[in-house]
Amino acid sequence: MPEIKQDLLGLQYSQPFAVEGIQEADINLNLSPAAGSFATLYGQVTDGTVPVPGATVKIFDDKGVPFKHTMTDDNGEYTMDGIPAGTYTVAAVKQGYRLSPAVGVTLAVGDTTEVALVCALDATLALGAIAGVVQVMEESMAVPLSGAKVTLKNSGDTAIASTYTAKGGEFAFYDVADGVYTLLATADGYLPSAPMIATITGGSIANIIMTMVVDTRTYNGTVSGVIRDQSGNAVAGCFVGLFAVSAGEERLVATTKTNTEGKYLFGGVGGGQYMVKTKKSQ
Repeated sequence: MPEIKQDLLGLQYSQPFAVEGIQEADINLNLSPAAGSFATLYGQVTDGTVPVPGATVKIFDDKGVPFKHTMTDDNGEYTMDGIPAGTYTVAAVKQGYRLSPAVGVTLAVGDTTEVALVCALDATLALGAIAGVVQVMEESMAVPLSGAKVTLKNSGDTAIASTYTAKGGEFAFYDVADGVYTLLATADGYLPSAPMIATITGGSIANIIMTMVVDTRTYNGTVSGVIRDQSGNAVAGCFVGLFAVSAGEERLVATTKTNTEGKYLFGGVGGGQYMVKTKKSQ
């Protein structure tokens, strides 16, 4: 029986073109591997015993770069065709299940290889989550607030968790059981946020935005220091003036005197540029 020839490189074609007179046509084509030059991967995803339908199965190349994915059918089975020869890892996941351990596989041209995957059911992944952003309104613009404390309270008004916002003002609570929750945000220099209500049902996810307002009474800085003479000794009773500097002009905004240790302190200093001046009279 004669050997059946198989394509190594698949058929490719150019776009239509015209040749007129003594014109030279330069047509270049790139051939791709023919269908028979690929491998096939198939298998079943289970939880160790029962098939897992609707799971995502994904393969990664030998550098860990995602290559291709598919979904399992009602029997937890999957098939992926058109995979070039090479070394890969395969893993599967589904909502409520942990990502399966990755399985390594080396495929040759024309291979049809079975890989079984196991996704463990995790009850905590069926729980809900609450995520959000804490922001501050500045000149009619919402600005994320980092470092704010967000407290999560249950329906009995008992605090059950707390976290701090990240650089982008973001926060998240996970493994949240079904129920009605209250969230409060606090931060130095800001008035506490209005309580926000989040309801988790059937492991749902709640996204909320919390807005805080500057507390003008506490949202300010301090300026302090020690006044010494030329010998390095602390000078008590020195006049100390705090000057605001704006557009090259200085304006005295607060005064005080040093204590017996030569120390001074200005509180309630708003944002801006300042200068400190001091002197001692007889």
